[in-house]
Amino acid sequence: MVTLVWFPSMLIFILGNAAAALADPWADLGCHGHGSTASHLLQRSSRMLRSASARDAILQGNEIWGCGSLQIPEVPPLVAAPLRNITWLHFPKAGTSFLATIWNYACSRRMALDLAVSPRAVPGCEQCYDVALMDRYPPDSYCEEGFLSQNFSTQHRPITVSAVQSRDLQVIGMFRRPSQRLISAFHDSCHASGLAEDQYKLLMQECGPNGKNSAGCYARFPGIAGCMSRMLTGGFCAETQFAESSFDGGKAHLEDALTMVKEMAFVGLTEYWDLSICLFQRMFGGTVNAAQLIDFHEGDSHQDQLYDETQLMGFVDEVDEAIYQAASDRFHELVKTYVSPDFSECATLVQSANRLTEMASKESKNSCSCEAAGRECGFSSSLGMSCGQCPTKRLKFSSEDTKVDDLNVTCDEEHGSCLVEGDLRPDVFKWTM
Repeated sequence: MVTLVWFPSMLIFILGNAAAALADPWADLGCHGHGSTASHLLQRSSRMLRSASARDAILQGNEIWGCGSLQIPEVPPLVAAPLRNITWLHFPKAGTSFLATIWNYACSRRMALDLAVSPRAVPGCEQCYDVALMDRYPPDSYCEEGFLSQNFSTQHRPITVSAVQSRDLQVIGMFRRPSQRLISAFHDSCHASGLAEDQYKLLMQECGPNGKNSAGCYARFPGIAGCMSRMLTGGFCAETQFAESSFDGGKAHLEDALTMVKEMAFVGLTEYWDLSICLFQRMFGGTVNAAQLIDFHEGDSHQDQLYDETQLMGFVDEVDEAIYQAASDRFHELVKTYVSPDFSECATLVQSANRLTEMASKESKNSCSCEAAGRECGFSSSLGMSCGQCPTKRLKFSSEDTKVDDLNVTCDEEHGSCLVEGDLRPDVFKWTM
């Protein structure tokens, strides 16, 4: 039984499909026709605005929890080998919100979690969904033993084939079109994870707001192109240069990077977000939480459509384009294996999420998230879900709380309130900030 769980009361954008801007990779699947299930999934706009509300239902097999339910037609699962020792290959600007899917799989088996947490985690990190989620639902307290790798991280850490094989890691990740990822990174203060401080300053001087203010300049700066090739072979996204002439854009890493793509346990594409999430559920099973379809990690440059790639002034990241093509081919192979030819189960997931949205907007008084229930923490028997621990990192937003680690923060389980030295602090711990 495929089940779907719906969360949060906020306007959110769905990372959707960008088929209109992509070559049709589905031609060999026979997925044509605007009235088809495939077209519903593969030809909608790049992002879809959904007016989301709190959770409307949790179904556990045939047992209904909570304050409402929407049953999804049963589709016999095609489950791959269970994921264990999970390592997340997290390319910059390529789907931080994928952590909701990881937490739903690895950390929600004993009880449902409200994964629609505010991304406002800590001063200087106001759009950090990963930090905020783990502050409320720490892996040591909520995740099943053995599901996450010992050194699991949400940061932009690289991997290698040798490390995967020697440690028996299962690597999962989302890939994004290189041109789109580059432009997004440029608009995020010229994001350059791994670049030495002096070279980052030079990058900002040349290409940032006080320089050319150009995505094309950023993409051409030595050390920027070939991010995926390096992260797939043990290097950081950006490569610090000791001699400008030595930079090859990642070409030396390409062959090994392509091998690593084949080693990955799961490959998704941000341009096909909903389908990627559906594929994950088809491969590994479990309930579906509609928070998995939400972009919680919108940066300051967030927009609803694809970036205009003329911003790159003709630049093409040739190495990462080759890697993206290999990832796309792998993704298509997995879809053929685990998803039915008419995409019916995936359309059901998306359509059900839309229906829950419509129901919630009409019946908001019946919504039942942690926020709607007025809870900041603890397990709610009426909701049948955990609202997590008190996110103590948020105390740093308050100037009076300079020594956060020295404060005694507890959860009043009965009332679901966070207490600091025994006092209520609703300004700090309210669900949405």
